[in-house]
Amino acid sequence: MEKNKKIWIGAGCSIAILGIAATTGVLIWKNGQTSEVTYRETTVEYGNLTVGITEDSTVNIGTVSQTFDLDISALVSSDSSSSSSTSQNDSMGGMGMQMFSFGGDTYTSQSQEMVIDSVHITVGQEIQAGDVLYTLTEDSVEEIRTQLEEDVEDTLADYQALTVEQQQSYLTAKQGYDTYVTNGSLAELTYNKKLQDLQDKVDEAADTLEEKQNQVNENLEKLVELQEELTSAKKDLKDAEAAVSENHDNRYNDPYYYTVYLNTRDMAQTIVDEIEDDIESLTDENETLLTEIGEATRSWNEACRNLESEKLTAQQTLETDQYYASVSSEWYSIQTTSLDNEKQSAYASYESAVKKLDEFNSYIVGNDVIAEDSGVVTEVPLEEGDGVTRNTSLVTLYDASDVTMEITVSEDGYKAIDQDGEVNITYTAYPDVVYSGIISEVSDAAYDSSSGEVYYTITVTVQGDVSGLYEGMTGDVTCVTKETKEVTYVSNRAIFRDGTRSYVKVRDENGSIVEKDVTTGFSDGVNVEITEGLSQGDTVLIESKVSES
Repeated sequence: MEKNKKIWIGAGCSIAILGIAATTGVLIWKNGQTSEVTYRETTVEYGNLTVGITEDSTVNIGTVSQTFDLDISALVSSDSSSSSSTSQNDSMGGMGMQMFSFGGDTYTSQSQEMVIDSVHITVGQEIQAGDVLYTLTEDSVEEIRTQLEEDVEDTLADYQALTVEQQQSYLTAKQGYDTYVTNGSLAELTYNKKLQDLQDKVDEAADTLEEKQNQVNENLEKLVELQEELTSAKKDLKDAEAAVSENHDNRYNDPYYYTVYLNTRDMAQTIVDEIEDDIESLTDENETLLTEIGEATRSWNEACRNLESEKLTAQQTLETDQYYASVSSEWYSIQTTSLDNEKQSAYASYESAVKKLDEFNSYIVGNDVIAEDSGVVTEVPLEEGDGVTRNTSLVTLYDASDVTMEITVSEDGYKAIDQDGEVNITYTAYPDVVYSGIISEVSDAAYDSSSGEVYYTITVTVQGDVSGLYEGMTGDVTCVTKETKEVTYVSNRAIFRDGTRSYVKVRDENGSIVEKDVTTGFSDGVNVEITEGLSQGDTVLIESKVSES
């Protein structure tokens, strides 16, 4: 969207008016008409030829704010553990080494404020750096000073106490280091002893199982033998019973043999009974042994499982102890570095307290707050009785480095502008002064629905001395589309062309009009650059014709 668009054509910083020295005339008769040719003299100039797009705009002046940047906060201590230990899995390779912490007091800041006693500035007032902005109440200033002095004393006492306490802390860290080194040196011996104990239990269970299995096997062999003996004994018993039966009727005639047969039968029966008792006893014993074998098998399996699981645990313990031993020096270094850091932190708190007190005593002199910059006051945010603490806004001034003007140009105009080139600015209040500027910002393309055009908003920052400019002043902003600097130029009307030849008309030493060849360059539409043929200050003629019937 464009408004009040002007095509600006200039020569030099302002449009130069080419000098006219004299006018002459001649009469020419052609086709029944008389033409009067007149000549005007003009001077060859030296300067800049510029073509650009001009828009009117108003001055916008940015502001700069001064804040109270002095840290006047009080230190509030919180007592941390003076000797504690934690197992940190994210330290020393994630192996869970014991990490010790030995801390003193930590400090946080608590806001404090001073109170405005009187205000020495007003909106619109022009002030200089070093002028008094406000005066603070004496009581509030002294209260802050006393608190800052106490902070110095407290932080020094904490640092000194921590230094004494950490003597024991260093000893504790050394003991931890020695423990890890010792455990590492004994790790393999402990590992082998553990595995041997587990293997002994497996072997003992295996021996018990084997012993009972062997006993069962022996009993089975005995049972086989007893079964054979029982078969033979039963046959003998049957034969003896048959002999008794055969001689039963003749027992009285031959009592001796009959008695022998009876004794033989009884003896055979006794042998059968004894063998059967032995078989029953061995069978019962094997049943008991089989139960015991089941228990021995379970004991052996458990011992084997324990061997495997405890072997893994023992291996982990071995690796852990060996790892701890390998990084014990690093661990010890971390511990001692942590102690050093805590002591340094405590000392840094003390130094910070000293610095805050020194800055306060240097900044607050005579209870006055001083201006850091010069300029015109646009805002006075504080009044009598208001509090002042860190980052409190004190005053706002016009910012001489942020004087800008905004213009809108069409899409075609935007493409023609050299964004890195100069911008020329003239103000209604100073028509004879040309200010320079730079393009500092270009908006995204916007669309004007009423005109159907795309336009851009360009922000130009004014350069140089801007002390005479004020908010809202109007002026013309010219964005250069093309410019040649420090060239010789003459009015376009003085140039004659014949095919590819360019020439001007001049007077020779006799006053006669003659032609002189020239080479031309860039033209701004009014004037044209002369690259060869003329020099600054030369006089050339501009021809005009007037026809008469």
